[in-house]
Amino acid sequence: MFKFKSITAIVLTTLVSLAGNAAPKNTTLTCKVYNHAGSAVSLYKVENGEAKRLEFRRPGNMDTCRFSIDMEKEGIYLIRKGASKQSAFNYVIYLKPGDNKTVTIYNSFVAVDFDSCKVISPNSETVSLQKWTDLFNNYCKQGLFRNKRDQYVADYSILVKQAEELKRKAVSKNQYFNYLFASKVNAELLYAKAAAFFNYGERMNGDVDTNSLNKTFYQALGKQKFTNACVLQSEHGLQLVKYWLGYKLFLKLGQQEKMLAASFIEKANAISNDSIRRAFILDHMEGVTNYEQFKADIQPFKKLFNTAETKLVYQHKEDELTVYAKGAPAYNFSLTDTKDKTVSLSDFKGKVVVLDIWAMWCAPCLQEKPFFQKIEEEYKDRGDIVFIGVSHDGVARKENWKQFVARKGWEGIELIANYNESIGKYYKVEGIPRLMIFDKEGKIVTVDAPRPSSPEFKKLIDQTLKTSDRVTNP
Repeated sequence: MFKFKSITAIVLTTLVSLAGNAAPKNTTLTCKVYNHAGSAVSLYKVENGEAKRLEFRRPGNMDTCRFSIDMEKEGIYLIRKGASKQSAFNYVIYLKPGDNKTVTIYNSFVAVDFDSCKVISPNSETVSLQKWTDLFNNYCKQGLFRNKRDQYVADYSILVKQAEELKRKAVSKNQYFNYLFASKVNAELLYAKAAAFFNYGERMNGDVDTNSLNKTFYQALGKQKFTNACVLQSEHGLQLVKYWLGYKLFLKLGQQEKMLAASFIEKANAISNDSIRRAFILDHMEGVTNYEQFKADIQPFKKLFNTAETKLVYQHKEDELTVYAKGAPAYNFSLTDTKDKTVSLSDFKGKVVVLDIWAMWCAPCLQEKPFFQKIEEEYKDRGDIVFIGVSHDGVARKENWKQFVARKGWEGIELIANYNESIGKYYKVEGIPRLMIFDKEGKIVTVDAPRPSSPEFKKLIDQTLKTSDRVTNP
């Protein structure tokens, strides 16, 4: 059975340095989408054992869309259709700082993903990754059918042989890629076992696959020990860890119900590697919705948030559940509009305030603005709601901003601020667009609302108006 090999911190540090940490270089990915019918292209990056969506683009002129990334370090990226929720990613590309790559994509109206996605002049890293992705996904498709489970188990040894051969052929002068590729393949070989035990998230299979061969196939999971963070180089890595924890707890507790009832603290403490444990906690933290749960599940592991980035994430979540919590008083900003008039949040007492933080240089912001304005138009006859744009271009660019707003023909309330002052400073705004909603009493509803293009954005506005009406007119 496959086992993860121990990699020392010195080797890992060397490999990271080989990947390059110089000044960011602009990297572009141009997608030509045939028969797109408005379907968006989403770009993901593998981070902390998951596929994190960076951006999505809808094809425009000449049926193309373009992604532009300021990249410091090479890595594995994934392409898929729109916001598909399927677990498998069919198309992969390896990007390096300064790359300028083109992809041709063919789309059908009904498929959940693109029919094909071909990288023009792919580098050798992309070729190896795509070969493995095709092999792995084709194998995993068998695992979705219980009546094919015996064949799935029997074919596993074939997949392992194919993986070893591919790893051997993929070895190149790029040592960092060699590490990433081997780590990803090894993690996904183990994922194929763990996912099968839980029927790929549908239910647990251990009580069904009773023959001795299948039992042995699953029992090998219990011998695994994740002693380094290599598993996180796969987009399936974090899910693998969750499956593995479930399997270990099932062996320990003997019943599925007890396994599911195990506390988060117990699960986190079962992970020996700090990097994997931190990724597991960060994933859980996204779903924490109250301070009591934060204190119980997250605070005990505060020491793991030991980098500038993770400290910021921890602090932001704590603030979100306290200072930024729903019902807390909103920050009373005072900013100037396009006519140099000072506008404050307190000016709108008795009105729901919907805030859009944007900038002239922010492409996603400008993509969302028409949605924001369309929703604003829908409420134009109501006197108890106001929509406000806040530019983070900075007061030094005030004249440019005024001309930009005039050229766009935007007639709503538009304000300007320095990104590190006022709203940006108080709410620790690190990325835009950022949408916020405050109720009629000047209290926070949310300081991180869905984007206007999401149906959830308007639903939240309607809900806020109804709630405010009940408070005002009980």
